[in-house]
Amino acid sequence: MALPDYDCLTCSACCHQREGTILVTEEDVAHWASVGRQDMIDSLGEGHFGERAFLMREEDGACVHLGLPGKPHHCQVYDVRARVCRDFQAGSQQCREFRRERGIPNP
Repeated sequence: MALPDYDCLTCSACCHQREGTILVTEEDVAHWASVGRQDMIDSLGEGHFGERAFLMREEDGACVHLGLPGKPHHCQVYDVRARVCRDFQAGSQQCREFRRERGIPNP
């Protein structure tokens, strides 16, 4: 459960990572195939540990699915996002570390 003072829609630090680190599962891939989201499968690259991962934009190191017009911290594929994204907890230790790395103060 997200902590109330952590607003993902003004942060998105977790979406700015090193290439190959936002890993997806085979279950994610099977789900995307079953709902006709080949675009999601096509947005994957080689991840760490021989797995697949979301590609990152070169210009800012963000996930290729980050940002909507006028909403830079919103996810373009929120309704079918990967398990790793669904499981990520706002305010967790990892969240606070990602925020620190990006210079975003913790509440």
